Amino acid sequence: MDKKIYQYIQDITKAAKNDNLIFFIGAGISRISDYPQWGELVNKYHIKLYGEEKKDYSSDEYLRIPQIFHDVEGEEAYDKVLEDVFSVNRKTNSIHEKILAMNPVHIITTNYDDLIEKACWQRGQYLSVISSEKDIARATSSRYLLKVHGDFTKGYKGKHVVLKESDYMNYERNFPLISNLMKTLMATHTIVFIGYSLSDYNINSLLNWVRQLQKDGYIKPFFVQGNHEPVEEKTAVYYEKRGLRIIDTTSLVESSKNEYLKRYEAFMNILIDTKDNDLLSTDEDVIEYIYHKLSPLFSLQYVRKLDLKYVFEYDYEFKIDGKIYCNKNTGFKYMERFFGLKEKDKDKLSESLKKKFEGIVNFFSKNGIVGMSEDGENENTVFPFRIENPAYHSDYEEMERMIQLQPNSLEEEYRNAFYLACLGRWEDAYNLYSGLLLRSIDDSNWWIHYLSQINRYRLYQSITQQVGYLNGVGVLTYRRNHKPFSGEFLQRIESEMKKFEINDVFESMPYDFKEKYRILKVLSDNQFLYDETVKLFELTNKVRSEINKGSYSFGLTASYETQLRLNDNLRFLYENNLWSANFYEFGQYMRNSLMLLMEKAHYDMTRDIDESDMFSDLVGPSFYFDYYDFVNVAKSFNIENIKHIESNVELEQFEFRGIEEIESYLMRITNELIKYFSKEGMDIIFYNQFMNEAKTAFYFAKYVSLSGESFTNIIRALLFYFPELAADIGVRYQWIDRMAWKSGLPKEAISVIEEFLISQADKHSDSNYSEVSTNGLNSKNFSNLIHHFNEEFVSNRLSEYALNLSEDMKNQIDFMYRLSKILSSEAKSHLLHVKKIEDINGLIDSVRVDAVENLSDYQYLVNNFMDRRMTEIRESQRNGVKSTYGDKLEVQLGIWFFLGELTDTRMRDYVGLIDEYDFFVNPKSFDYEKFNPIWLKRYSNSLIEDISKNEDMRPHVIEILKERIKHTNDKEYLNIFITHFI
Repeated sequence: MDKKIYQYIQDITKAAKNDNLIFFIGAGISRISDYPQWGELVNKYHIKLYGEEKKDYSSDEYLRIPQIFHDVEGEEAYDKVLEDVFSVNRKTNSIHEKILAMNPVHIITTNYDDLIEKACWQRGQYLSVISSEKDIARATSSRYLLKVHGDFTKGYKGKHVVLKESDYMNYERNFPLISNLMKTLMATHTIVFIGYSLSDYNINSLLNWVRQLQKDGYIKPFFVQGNHEPVEEKTAVYYEKRGLRIIDTTSLVESSKNEYLKRYEAFMNILIDTKDNDLLSTDEDVIEYIYHKLSPLFSLQYVRKLDLKYVFEYDYEFKIDGKIYCNKNTGFKYMERFFGLKEKDKDKLSESLKKKFEGIVNFFSKNGIVGMSEDGENENTVFPFRIENPAYHSDYEEMERMIQLQPNSLEEEYRNAFYLACLGRWEDAYNLYSGLLLRSIDDSNWWIHYLSQINRYRLYQSITQQVGYLNGVGVLTYRRNHKPFSGEFLQRIESEMKKFEINDVFESMPYDFKEKYRILKVLSDNQFLYDETVKLFELTNKVRSEINKGSYSFGLTASYETQLRLNDNLRFLYENNLWSANFYEFGQYMRNSLMLLMEKAHYDMTRDIDESDMFSDLVGPSFYFDYYDFVNVAKSFNIENIKHIESNVELEQFEFRGIEEIESYLMRITNELIKYFSKEGMDIIFYNQFMNEAKTAFYFAKYVSLSGESFTNIIRALLFYFPELAADIGVRYQWIDRMAWKSGLPKEAISVIEEFLISQADKHSDSNYSEVSTNGLNSKNFSNLIHHFNEEFVSNRLSEYALNLSEDMKNQIDFMYRLSKILSSEAKSHLLHVKKIEDINGLIDSVRVDAVENLSDYQYLVNNFMDRRMTEIRESQRNGVKSTYGDKLEVQLGIWFFLGELTDTRMRDYVGLIDEYDFFVNPKSFDYEKFNPIWLKRYSNSLIEDISKNEDMRPHVIEILKERIKHTNDKEYLNIFITHFI
């Protein structure tokens, strides 16, 4: 095949891929099925007119003779000859099938027969048949079989077909709709004439007609020459100058005169089977070919590995681990050749080819493509995962800075629109995308145009969802109806988006764009997310199967593939500034992927492995949380999701790496929190975007060991800037408490807490002020936290505040009293003086906050309480009510007596009422049949240690524990026994 025909084949194939191909089928294709030809009909008319045959007819005679017969013999005789000649039943042939295999968007034909329709039915392809004016309005498919010369299926009548001279002369008048439809189709599509002769009257008239119609925009049609004699060179030049691209089938196969089928099949087989890499042979060819395929994608910041198979027509499969596998490439192995070139013979290339070669290498490296699967050198090649987009890293300051700069290109404007959306300025972002749609058309920057369309629609979806939320549940949540968008704006976008079909966007783009950016089609319908969700379900089943069977996987395991696919999708969306990254559906996909990874990793860490388990060392590195995992959790989980994971997976067992990056991320969240809530007013859109990520990040930070400075900044943000609406003080205390267990409590943080507690004390001057929380914790608990990490700490500032309180400041006294653990002795004494302990509850509260130095001083309150309780219990017993478990308060008093903090022997007078109380007050005479080992689980380690040292208690408790351990799977009993009694 010469290069010119090869290029013609490529152009036709390209048109087919772009739904721009039309086959214009002539009588030569029906002749292969032995269908009667036009010449046979003309000859029949001639015989009936003149009584003899004629061997050759001119083009004019083909029209004139039927006209003469019609005029002389009349319409009925004319129709009778038509029926005699064409009333036959013929089968379709292979050319019909092969034409349909090219999936033309339309078919036009001058044939009257129904062979094309039959072929369509056999293949299950449906085209609307249009052979009369009325058929156009009745078309039920967007793909047409346009029978421009009529159709015998409507009857063998001259009025149904174009045949005689007057039919041609009056065609425009008799068939205006069909004529205009044909003009439109031929003016906008790539046409392949097949089944015609170059001398055919139809071809010559059509060529003149189309050239006049298209003028400068003339799309040269293709003509498949099926005659046995090659087209003479001068004739070929003549027709090519008239705008006809000739494909001479005699150059494709050797054949005899009447082997039309063989010649047409040779062409159609090449058309169907040809690949655009068939003529590659040299290194230069390979580089040019791959560069041509990939260079349009250089404008994208990242492409998904799996999508590259579309770029190379499925010749190669690009796996998620970056390896390339030969797939359907039966021709030249160009990808193998390229990677063989990678480091050798580079110096032999021209400067232009070197640049293209390096561009390809950089593209593959940037997108994580390591090379051919069979290349052993690639076995352990892994490109580091990273995302550059500041939106992913919650770098709000950087996004603001970039927006302030004057954009120098449409690409920068497109990026800024995404940043605006991430900053909660949705109206500005929407308007910028709208402007980009127009400016990108002016610049023919179609990828910016397409992505702007996608993002604008996705942002519109976010706006409408947010408005619906704020007008409904949001009113209850925020106790007001937030209206972040003007009515005019909402009305305008509804008008712009009314009946807008996002699924049609890609198909409406120019053909050249669709060919180069086919990998972006999935964004129109979010098909990629559906496919990834289905794949995740499949991978989840694989992982669960491994867990249930206790089996191992090697190579690209299901869990590793899950991680790689998640990374690929994250980079694709964020690096290309795609708003779908912020959709709930994508967050759900992220969350499910991470949950699967954690579940599998936890199983691997806790599974039983014995000495015979030969595969245990071959399953790859253990899972750990890196910076990206941390951010992914913050962006896709809420606190309840994490608690669900915590109930099944021991997250504290996992290693956290990249602590400095995690700290920097937490500081960006912290700084944005402080900045946002330092100003007046509330941007509800940004609040709703930002707050869940901030809450999750701070909650999850308890697993990370933070620096003193970072932890202190977080505490300041949580105590002074975090809105009560998002998390009450009890919740925020719990976050800080848990972070402190991992990171300690630095001195600077204690100063911040002091400052906060003083501000809270001031608020308590208002008698209506209350620190109600969902978990019962509040700011008073911070004294316990400080005391835990620094038992010697005394707050001079809080002590001074307490010393200045007078008896009439009851709320503030009660508040400061709860902070007694970190107050000076003078401050405690002053509070005791102004508050006074008057009953057992007051005593208990005072002990809890470490305000009482000597319990025995309040023995009289204990005795009064126990006398009253003894009377109540005995009354209950007389009424048949027996207390099985002692009240916590009575048991606590018994423990204090056991520890020597209460010394009055009258405490023994209350023995016999509550078993657990009796155990501590009179261990020597206690009936140990009544001892319940569950009590031990409630005691502190120091108390259990004292029990283990008591000679009356120890032997009995040991025997009871041994018996309990035999009959329970609860390992806590074994831990108590080992820790304290062995």
